[in-house]
Amino acid sequence: MKSLIQLKTTSLLLITLALLCFGLLPKAQAAHIGDSVFGSVSVDDRVQLAVSNDPQEVTHIVLDSGVWEVSGQVNFLSLSTPVGTMFTAANIGVGELSFEPPVTASITAEQVARLGNIIRNTSMVPRTIEVGDGTSVFLVAGSFNPNPNVTAWGFITAVKIRNHVD
Repeated sequence: MKSLIQLKTTSLLLITLALLCFGLLPKAQAAHIGDSVFGSVSVDDRVQLAVSNDPQEVTHIVLDSGVWEVSGQVNFLSLSTPVGTMFTAANIGVGELSFEPPVTASITAEQVARLGNIIRNTSMVPRTIEVGDGTSVFLVAGSFNPNPNVTAWGFITAVKIRNHVD
């Protein structure tokens, strides 16, 4: 009985390996023109931002090879905002967390005077990017003001407008 189980297991493994070698197993489908990819973080799951000049991930999506139009929005919540200047930034980073290029980056400075809690939304201008298969595209945020009590949530979306041209 044990050798029968081993024979079935070995046969199944050999068949799977043969199919892999000849490329006969189904592959992941690439996105078609007009397909969209969407990623979001809800207000209930918002991300705590460190006071830093470094971009921080809110969420990300992974795109296949092609030309995509990407856009997004970051919402900031600053609790017990102290008097001073509130600096926030948002961007769509391709392949890395970054505030570059400035095509979609938005940096806002606002003088505040004991306003308490502030909600600020920052929409990214849509931009066209060409990426290789498996490229991560990040929705990033930053809080440069001295208030350590800033969180962010939002969404990023991409629509495939053209297949990759070699």
